[in-house]
Amino acid sequence: MFSLILRLFKFDFAMNKLKHTIAISLTFSLPVLFSLQNSFADELNLYLKNISADSVETVLLVDKSQQQLLVLKSTAPQNTLVVDTFRITTGKVDGNKEKEGDQKTPEGIYKIISSIPREQLPAKYGPMAFVLDYPNRVDKIKNRNGSNIWIHGRDEEIVGRQTEGCVSLENGKLLELSDYITLQKTPVIIIDSLYHNGRSSAAYAKFNRSDSLIVNWVDFWEKGDIEGFGRLFSEHFKTQSWNNKRLYLNNKKQLETIYNWKDVSADKLWILQSDHEALIHFQQDYLCPAFFSRGNKQLHLIWTDSIWQIISEDFTATQPRVTISSAVEIFLNKWRADWKTGDIDQYISHYDSLFSSGIHTSLEEWFTYKKGVFAKSQDIDIKISAISISSSDPYQWTVTFRQDYKSGNYHDLGIKRIQIKGHPQAPENFKILSENWEPLN
Repeated sequence: MFSLILRLFKFDFAMNKLKHTIAISLTFSLPVLFSLQNSFADELNLYLKNISADSVETVLLVDKSQQQLLVLKSTAPQNTLVVDTFRITTGKVDGNKEKEGDQKTPEGIYKIISSIPREQLPAKYGPMAFVLDYPNRVDKIKNRNGSNIWIHGRDEEIVGRQTEGCVSLENGKLLELSDYITLQKTPVIIIDSLYHNGRSSAAYAKFNRSDSLIVNWVDFWEKGDIEGFGRLFSEHFKTQSWNNKRLYLNNKKQLETIYNWKDVSADKLWILQSDHEALIHFQQDYLCPAFFSRGNKQLHLIWTDSIWQIISEDFTATQPRVTISSAVEIFLNKWRADWKTGDIDQYISHYDSLFSSGIHTSLEEWFTYKKGVFAKSQDIDIKISAISISSSDPYQWTVTFRQDYKSGNYHDLGIKRIQIKGHPQAPENFKILSENWEPLN
């Protein structure tokens, strides 16, 4: 049996769970005095949601209204920690950045893509600068422009809003912050304010709809509902492999004609959100009749027309793809080896408790029959060739092959057909559900 870990976040279980607000309990470990109100904790839940990840590494949250940067981590599902806070200064002009020179700090979810050392900077920028990937994908869709949005230091004391759009800290504090930053990995969420006391219930609902999107994304894809699946994607969607939504969905439709079933599950799920966009991160397990794959997936969402829509997806394999043919070959070799040794207990361990074959309608009958055959057999040798594999039911495969059997003076040649079930990631645990043999003249 395949491990239940592979199904930990199976969405037929999680449909109801994820469609409700997920309460994340907060604990705070602050090196400075920081007065927390209930509204702060409630608002923070909207921007970092660890649903099933073992942990979430450092996330930087910039609150422009409070001129404060929070360092967040999650060490377990439903457990978010504020591990540090920093006083900052942002753009001189309020509002979300729209164009070059407007002196506004952008709002969204950004990645720190590089750093600039002191020797390459004017003195006013302090000991270093961390470069954000502004304009990001959402900014470009919204026709926002501008450049050189950094997190950098400053030689002077912070008094009010002082930058041309960057996020700036006093030099010593920037060096402290740098300990929390990993290039190309640490995300930065920039928002107008955590304290939206006047936010409507509809506005709050926006942050919870990302949960239902990932539920529907898995459900539609697994069922082969490409029409419903396609509605989750923006017309601006594209990836490195697909230039537009139409080509991407056409490929999905083609795969539906090849694979008559699939199993999709997500685990280690966590979500980052801002007022305009969201990033959904999870481990994706994908199984179809031909292969199994596992990797990390990220869906990038944009909020438009009162719904979340996917504008890009990225997948990075975390282990080599397992083909069903290779998994079946591993199983057949072990089954054949145990048969050759005549070890009835090892041999029968490859058969499922619900096994049946012709007149042998139970595993017990099969065991008794094969035990008698083994007792009479000497120098067993089995050769297998011309293997073909098909599947019409999830987690089950019909394997047909040419079997050449010899034992002492006995020899037969025929076509064997076995039906096996299990998960290709653990082929040693495949079990035979049925077995039939037809002689070849």
